[in-house]
Amino acid sequence: MLRQGGVRTPGQGEISSPPPEIGYIAPSAIGEGSLSARGTDLKDRIMAKLETWIPRSRLPRLREVPSEGLLDDVNGALRTIPTTTITDTNKLIYTTAAVISEMLGYKLNSHKGQYPPWRRRLEGKIKVARREVSQLTELQKGATKKVHKKYSKLSIPEALETAKQRLTALASRLRRYTREIEGRRINQLFSTEPAKVYSQWQGNNKRTAPPRLETEQYWKSIWENDATHNGNAQWLVDLRADHSDLPEQGPVTITVADIQERVSSMKSWTAPGPDMVHAYWLKKLTALHERLAAQMNQLLVNERHPEWLTEGRTVLIPKDPKKGPVPSNYRPITCLSTTWKLLSGIISAKMNRHMGQYMSGAQKGIGKNTRGAKHQLLVDRTVSRDCKTRLTNLCTAWIDYKKAYDSMPHSWILECLELYKINRTLRAFIRNSMGMWRTTLEANSKSIAQVTIKCGIYQGDALSPLLFCIGLNPLSEIINKTGYGYRLRNGAVVSHLLYMDDIKLYAKSERDIDSLIHTTRLYSNDIGMSFGLEKCSRMVTKRGKVVRTEGIELPEGNIADIEDSYKYLGIPQANGNHEEAARKAATTKYLQRVRQVLRSQLNGKNKIRAINTYALPVIRYPAGVIGWPKEEIEATDIKTRKLLTMHGGFHPKSSTLRLYAKRKEGGRGLVSVSTTVQDETRNIHEYITKMAPTDSVLSEYLRQQKPKKEEEGEEPSWKDRPLHGMYHRQIEEVADIQKSYQWLDKAGLKDSTEALIMAAQEQALSTRSIEAGVYHTRQDPRCRLCKDAPETIQHITAGCKMLAGKAYMERHNQVAGIVYRNICAEYNLEVPRSKWETPPRVMENDRAKILWDFQMQTDKMVVANQPDIVVVDKQKKTAVVIDVAVPNDSNIRKKEHEKLEKYQGLREELERMWRIKVTVVPVVIGALGAVTPKLGEWLQQIPGTTSEISVQKSAVLGTAKILRRTLKLPGLW
Repeated sequence: MLRQGGVRTPGQGEISSPPPEIGYIAPSAIGEGSLSARGTDLKDRIMAKLETWIPRSRLPRLREVPSEGLLDDVNGALRTIPTTTITDTNKLIYTTAAVISEMLGYKLNSHKGQYPPWRRRLEGKIKVARREVSQLTELQKGATKKVHKKYSKLSIPEALETAKQRLTALASRLRRYTREIEGRRINQLFSTEPAKVYSQWQGNNKRTAPPRLETEQYWKSIWENDATHNGNAQWLVDLRADHSDLPEQGPVTITVADIQERVSSMKSWTAPGPDMVHAYWLKKLTALHERLAAQMNQLLVNERHPEWLTEGRTVLIPKDPKKGPVPSNYRPITCLSTTWKLLSGIISAKMNRHMGQYMSGAQKGIGKNTRGAKHQLLVDRTVSRDCKTRLTNLCTAWIDYKKAYDSMPHSWILECLELYKINRTLRAFIRNSMGMWRTTLEANSKSIAQVTIKCGIYQGDALSPLLFCIGLNPLSEIINKTGYGYRLRNGAVVSHLLYMDDIKLYAKSERDIDSLIHTTRLYSNDIGMSFGLEKCSRMVTKRGKVVRTEGIELPEGNIADIEDSYKYLGIPQANGNHEEAARKAATTKYLQRVRQVLRSQLNGKNKIRAINTYALPVIRYPAGVIGWPKEEIEATDIKTRKLLTMHGGFHPKSSTLRLYAKRKEGGRGLVSVSTTVQDETRNIHEYITKMAPTDSVLSEYLRQQKPKKEEEGEEPSWKDRPLHGMYHRQIEEVADIQKSYQWLDKAGLKDSTEALIMAAQEQALSTRSIEAGVYHTRQDPRCRLCKDAPETIQHITAGCKMLAGKAYMERHNQVAGIVYRNICAEYNLEVPRSKWETPPRVMENDRAKILWDFQMQTDKMVVANQPDIVVVDKQKKTAVVIDVAVPNDSNIRKKEHEKLEKYQGLREELERMWRIKVTVVPVVIGALGAVTPKLGEWLQQIPGTTSEISVQKSAVLGTAKILRRTLKLPGLW
């Protein structure tokens, strides 16, 4: 049986030709008697469902990590379940992951409908409202005389206006609900899989599907072309002779340590292959590591594996949107089974250690302790600088391959493995594995065709980059033997650079560069690969100046000289790096992405995170390789802040220093362009300094660098500023600073709300007191509402008598309502459906009684006898008196003491009358979010689970509403 798309699911359609897999049997010493009750239950569930998921469904991504206790019980259960083959083990991993997911409340095969009930209801009401408007319009025109009974008491114009307004309100509600639902969806997706959100912004979710038949024919013509290399080429004969005495790689054994090392480096939730298992489960199901190692070793001994292990799912991703749905305009990214990624990653690591002594230093596409593409750009910059300063001759060529990964013959890869004396067992295993490579092409989540991979390498496999680099490594040896290249001032010679399939050649004369091009062409033709001539180019420089020539004629076509510039590893080049063009392109793209982020419905924290991780990398990549003037950096940071202000995410008078401070320290967490460039420049300089003693080219680069100016001292903190830091200094002695700012990290507020509250904390809002005392644009600083006191932020948020009756009470009740609803949920009492609904004064069942804003009757007179909430636990014989306050932030500790003292008389009376233990719990939150160090302790004494962040968020939102209404803030504020 085949799963959708024709890809085998592990355990289905197993081939019969390979010898049986010899696996790992669970130790008999571990029996069911050693399992806990939950462990036994888990084992029973897993065993019962081992055969139930065929074909397999995609497992959900967990939002919360399972507890250590649960994982311990799961691993204990797995140790008692034997598996004899890697197929059985893979099935066990999937089943265990599915069982745990279901236990945690996730649903497999859950497909939510396109139209939720609320949308259907609203659209139905809108349809009715439109019909009413249409009928009333006809009545008004006199086109019909039939009047519906419900319109008889109203004039037709009045009824029509009412119907129109109702229609407008319903349409507005539908848009608002849709926007809110989309906002929640994208924020939830961003918190777990930000790459998917970035992909949507780049338009990858709006892919045009390529034509099915043409796509199938195109990829089959490449992958099913059983090409072979020219084994009789003279250069290959010479190479075999040179390599004949190389020592063979030693025996390869996979250990548990190898499994653990590889698993730890795998991304937990990257898209799974046909086995539908995420790497996360390999990390957590540690009880299976030992048997996986044993079973993988057996696969190597057998020199084969089951077919499903290397069957892939290849997603076709468009390269250039301008070219449209042409089959050649798609990049094939293959998702392989996680078990194969684990095995191939271990094999790759062992082969890499052996190849370290033979791999060319010119290849930076793989390897550790290297900056990869940046290293090559540094070398290239060193050469171009040397040419300019010494006015020497330099000829360069850029070589591009057609479908490089997809056109390298398997025969050539196997030849190279033999040339470099890779272990015989590994060679045989890889050879037999290649014979089973097949994948299902997909575009827009629809299967196109199944293709056998007879030529080329998977893109998406851990082993593939190494195999490809090994296939090009002999080219480096051949180029080095020619003796051509460019000689630097210090005598170092650079003949070529390789970054995977990106090749750049260097020579001192036109004749030499043409010879290197011909050498590369002959090598490529003999191994079955060909140039993509439209992307190849050449440049001739004489005495430091570019000279135009006719290019070089090849049998396949002409390689022309560059017209304007050539983009090498993402950086435009001509006679040296086009630094200004590179900076302009990077800055433009960065600002474009910032706009994209700010137009999205992400919350404030996620927008800042998206700018840091989606927009800033555009600047970070060229930084350190090209020069970046300080004026341009500052201008880009200013533009970023302007964009934030335009979209309501940053108040124009707010603290710039605080914008760039970490969130846990009370800032917004934005990383500046200035910091990005400085950090990357410093990192590159440290890398060059470290590598220079053993790398003569980087040593020359270091010599070419101008002496660095001493860095300026650290900027003062925003906390030290007179106005911007006033709030922080006021609450420093009375609040838990870390928890007072936790709403920035955990509340998920809109960026405009974050900006408003922080501007209020920084005294940046234009209150009448600020206008009179700081801006001097007003004479009278008194409050616009009460006219009694200066209109400061503190006065508006918690001190105005005109706001006390309604606005402050509404904010207070919202905070108290959160506590009340959590208490109701704890005692299984009916929870108010809406947060705006006033709770009933008395709620009671056989477990508890909850009183809301209830005047308590006492024997002796007590002045303070009406707390916000009283909870009586009938079973525990206890009561909790809860009173909520949202005062000025500097008064939170004082208010907490006041509440405790205020209700001591009531506590004593209730204890005496009811003969139960009574506790007074003050819940005090500053109007701008400050909390006392003891708030967490107080909340723990309240029945139910009320988090600090929930009440803090409610208070902050209430304050934001008060500020907007009182100050009549414009636009997004």
